[in-house]
Amino acid sequence: MIKNSIITTGRINSLDYLRGLAAFGIMIYHLHLFTYGEVDSSDVLAKIKIYGVSIFYVLSGLTLYLVNIKSFAFTKSKLTVFYIKRFFRIVPLLWMATALTLIVSFSPDYLNYRKIIANITVLPGALKPETFIANGAWSIGDELFFYMLFPFLLWLAKANKWAFSAFALFSLLLLSYFSFYKIHANIPLGEQESAYVNPLGQMFYFVMGISLGIVERNLKNFGRWAIAAIIFLGAVIVFYPVTGNPAHLVTGFNRLILSACVILFCFLFYKCDFSFLPGIIKTGLTTLGEISFSVYLIHPIIYAIIKSITANSFISNPFILLPLNITVTLIVSYFNYVYFEKYFVRVGNSITAKYKKPLMPV
Repeated sequence: MIKNSIITTGRINSLDYLRGLAAFGIMIYHLHLFTYGEVDSSDVLAKIKIYGVSIFYVLSGLTLYLVNIKSFAFTKSKLTVFYIKRFFRIVPLLWMATALTLIVSFSPDYLNYRKIIANITVLPGALKPETFIANGAWSIGDELFFYMLFPFLLWLAKANKWAFSAFALFSLLLLSYFSFYKIHANIPLGEQESAYVNPLGQMFYFVMGISLGIVERNLKNFGRWAIAAIIFLGAVIVFYPVTGNPAHLVTGFNRLILSACVILFCFLFYKCDFSFLPGIIKTGLTTLGEISFSVYLIHPIIYAIIKSITANSFISNPFILLPLNITVTLIVSYFNYVYFEKYFVRVGNSITAKYKKPLMPV
């Protein structure tokens, strides 16, 4: 059951807070990367880079489960509605980011016919996310893969909890396989991108999000004491001892330990009562969560544009350039969410309206 203390107008506020903070953190990492270069895995920015995306997957699985568990059925109409709504929520912004990337950061590599097909038709990118052009869009490819799998996972969770648990264990084994055998700690992560972004190696986080939704039905809201637990767990993640290139964060036991911490962190965030926060902070965090998708995909484009315009000027000073990028990204993302993202959400809703009448199961 979704607690009234953490939702308004159908949105899960605490998950919006965390989603927005994760997107903001990834933006800060990328701006640092573009300006100063890669960081060591001991740096908190490296952990945000890796596990901010993992947070997206956990929250996606949890949110989809909570929203769909009571009403979803394995029928033609329900499946059609689910996939149409997911398409209009994800793909238009992905296409926009791809087009803008081609304009502001063109590379001859983009003319590869496989990349062109994947970025136009989208679905091939769910199997090979590294073919997406927009910076960071590989995670959208993984999400699309999870969306294709979600109706089966939800049916499994409703039909047989033991069977779902077996699948969750299988996803953990896949994560372990990639962490111990497919990804190598001493090779830069960029040189083994196809292994790192493979959706089979990331699926565990999405499945765990669904699992948290199943578990939470039997637990009460943790209240404000969860704040202390969140701070403690956050400190564990930040100060977890690891050095070397960021590949060390996604290999061996480092990945298993940090993944467990991140999943528990998401759950604590969800179950925490944030009613004590001042209204202006709650509004700001909610808005950041709502625009997080645009923030995530658009900030590299904003950086490229501002960097090219301000080259060799006083604004190119990092102490001016970085705050300017953050400000412009947040403003553009807000208007993009209001006038672009929400428009296509409404289009999806209008198309699926005709499927509201129940049909016979397929």
